[in-house]
Amino acid sequence: MSHGIHFGKTRSLATALGSVTSALLLMFASAAGLGALLSATEYGFTILKYCGAAYLLYLGIKLLLTKASAQGLDLQHIRGKGSPKQMFKQAFMVGISNPKDLLFFAALFPQFIDVTAPQGPQLAILALTWAIVDFSFVMIYASMANVLAPALKSSNKLHWFDRTSGGVFITLAAILVTRE
Repeated sequence: MSHGIHFGKTRSLATALGSVTSALLLMFASAAGLGALLSATEYGFTILKYCGAAYLLYLGIKLLLTKASAQGLDLQHIRGKGSPKQMFKQAFMVGISNPKDLLFFAALFPQFIDVTAPQGPQLAILALTWAIVDFSFVMIYASMANVLAPALKSSNKLHWFDRTSGGVFITLAAILVTRE
């Protein structure tokens, strides 16, 4: 949503692609057995969990420390910042640092895969379906946020949106660290 507000829905395509790319990598890692390995070894899961929480904490603090602008939200000026490469990387890092996705895919795939049939095509269908759904939801959020952007022209409103988003990231980091 933050990328949709700050950069518009078209530039948020990079965010959606970063999110989908990380999900696809986690799916294939899970299918290759990393999900089962992480669920069997608490140490590996814990390290990955703390790395993910640290990254969410970093993003949250970064958003909390944004300064309010006295000139209001100039959408044309803001849309000129944030390269697609940076947006892709940020979304990818948020997605790839979530160890629970590995476990989620490890729990999800066996329910839909017929072990008597070739697994490659089944995995490809599951991955493609998940990628389409994930991409669609990210773009729906970005589009909804883009609609909100004009209403947030007041710098104070945008500043509080960023602070709220930062608080959500910090809360998610805390939940990730405290949950088993």
